[in-house]
Amino acid sequence: MKGWRFIVSKLLCRMLRLEVQGAEHLTGVTTGCLLIANHPGRFRQGILLAWLSLQQAGRGSEGEPLLFMVHPEAPLPRWLRLLLPALHIHVADPTEQRGAHTLASSSQWLSQHLRAGGRALVLPMALPSHAVSAARPHLKPYGWSLLAAQQAEAPVLALCCEPRNRRLGLTLLPPLQPTLPSEGELRLRRQYAAQWAQDRLGEAALAHHLGRQTLWQALCRAAHRHGRRRMLLSDATGRTARYGQLLTRAMILSRILSQQTEPGSRVGILLPGSVAATTTFFALHAIGRIPALLNFTVGAAPLRSACQTGRISVVYTSRLFVHKAGLEPLLTGLQSQCQVHFLEDVRTLLKPWQLLAGGLLALFPERSHRHLAPNSHPAQPAALLFTSGSEGEPKGVLLSHDNLLANGIQMRARIDLHAEDLLLNVLPLFHAFGLTVGTLLPILAGIRCHCLPSPLDYHHIPEVTYRTRATLLAGTDTFLAGYARCADPGDFQWMRYVVAGAEPLREETRRLWMERFGIRILEGYGTTEASPVLAVNTPLACRPGSVGRPLPGVACRLDAVPGIHDGALLSVKGPNIMLGYLLPGGEDHGCIPPSPHGEGWYASGDIVRLDEQGFLYILGRVKRFAKIAGEMISLAAVEQLAASAWPDHRHAAVALGVNQRETGGRTGEQLVLVTEHPHPNRRTLLSHLRTRGLAEIHLPGRLVSVTAIPLLGSGKIDYAAVLALLIPSPGE
Repeated sequence: MKGWRFIVSKLLCRMLRLEVQGAEHLTGVTTGCLLIANHPGRFRQGILLAWLSLQQAGRGSEGEPLLFMVHPEAPLPRWLRLLLPALHIHVADPTEQRGAHTLASSSQWLSQHLRAGGRALVLPMALPSHAVSAARPHLKPYGWSLLAAQQAEAPVLALCCEPRNRRLGLTLLPPLQPTLPSEGELRLRRQYAAQWAQDRLGEAALAHHLGRQTLWQALCRAAHRHGRRRMLLSDATGRTARYGQLLTRAMILSRILSQQTEPGSRVGILLPGSVAATTTFFALHAIGRIPALLNFTVGAAPLRSACQTGRISVVYTSRLFVHKAGLEPLLTGLQSQCQVHFLEDVRTLLKPWQLLAGGLLALFPERSHRHLAPNSHPAQPAALLFTSGSEGEPKGVLLSHDNLLANGIQMRARIDLHAEDLLLNVLPLFHAFGLTVGTLLPILAGIRCHCLPSPLDYHHIPEVTYRTRATLLAGTDTFLAGYARCADPGDFQWMRYVVAGAEPLREETRRLWMERFGIRILEGYGTTEASPVLAVNTPLACRPGSVGRPLPGVACRLDAVPGIHDGALLSVKGPNIMLGYLLPGGEDHGCIPPSPHGEGWYASGDIVRLDEQGFLYILGRVKRFAKIAGEMISLAAVEQLAASAWPDHRHAAVALGVNQRETGGRTGEQLVLVTEHPHPNRRTLLSHLRTRGLAEIHLPGRLVSVTAIPLLGSGKIDYAAVLALLIPSPGE
């Protein structure tokens, strides 16, 4: 290595404020290698990669040059283009046609370069005209480069680039040996190779970050990375918070919370999505408590049961929220079991010296956390949530710091986030998606988040979307359909991503958003036990009707179920799978139900189908299948049949035990369709059933019309309440 090149690279790194971690991973690579970055390249990255290439022993000026593969319209200054050849770097256009077919010729050309011991850097394409627009098109990674690396048997090194408080930080992750799936179609399709490249980046980031930090430490490092003055949160009350304000308020509030709670205890939070709720959540983490997010829509009895299951003795809420939401009866029942504290009263307890102490501790938040919560560890519980209870009594779900952080990293590997993005969080904190993706993801990624207290305000939410210029939105089919019906065509003009989950996305909702707003809804899938996202469609890989491909780091296995021929029971394993359940009346530690696949595997209870490209199709819950005439019938398929017949109404299919006296001694179940359609008839269902190619066994034996189908606070259908409508009480 020439000394002047080493000196120049050091000076450039100092002048351009570049921070490098993990350079030793490249130093140990003595063969050709492929470098892939996670976001569009800027000229500073070119200089940084030049510096990294010079760190290889004896490789600074010998052998093949480093190929800096970047789009010809990328903003590379003229002085940089003149400097790169002196640094033994060659700029190449990945779109240049070098033969009869661009893809094949470029792949072969790059493969030969890697076999000769050369190195190449491939950046996603981002044209300069879109560099500062929040509505810019999605980045185009050149997935064919992974095929070239596989052919050359060259390792792939992932580069995680991110801003760090007026600096550019780059982390070089350990090398990966590319082994693409064996299916020939996957090898030939560029879009799936590009998706594979994103997945490898996500898996490398998971391996690098997990087990190294708690949620509080992640917040502190995000504040350092993006700057304490960066605007972060806002809510419907008009309150806002920057990184520095969030850290300071949380540290001050923790002074009182530490006096009212026990170390390591579970503390209930009964608040809607807001700046106050987020501050309380992190204040508990600052002192080593475990926030338990309580569902205030389930009623007094289930709420008391949840507190008993989670061993929750202290709950924090807001007097203003209780009054506006009309929760006084619920709170009265809860106060007989727990100590309920109002945040308005907590603020009055703060002494001047506590304000000063909290402010001083917030100057060194990570060190203060190690002092106030010395036993906090990434593998320990970080949140307690409860299942929706749509099919029975809710269970407590313990999620660790690693679980929540892993799911955020997995989502960022699939969805590109920009500094200009604004996420509109309409889901409550007690909803796993509202906590992880709606709150923690934007905070740790450095994008703004606007919180709303309820997803049911269909007229107000589109107006807020337009006023705040929100670019990201997630919700259930029920909520998204309501927004679309009440919105003006221009309300969602800034929107880049709209993700649906928690319930099947109806074709009517998908069509409505596309026709009115020109937006394609991306359907995803998850469970509270998975923190919660397991799969999601993306612009790079989308199949209508599916819930997308499993996230990076998520392994899937399918088990046959007797009587079900076109689907199988899904079991999953990954870093985002929960620590375990807290069962009513059970022990005070989490336990995962045993799986035939061994430790760490979680049986989701969902019947799915997996196609050749790895897309998941949800057929229904295993509990949501009925045995009719010896055949297993999906109740979800019956609901989809009704939705095709009456798309403007909501439907719920359930199975009731057959009265043997009325059926001549036959046993089994009867399909019952509960619908909001005022005049349902079997003839219409029969015609749609034949159109969809279904057997007549899917036709419900009974149709029941109701004014409104009961819903849970998350937007899901409350099947327990639906059954209660059909089964009379003993006194009736």
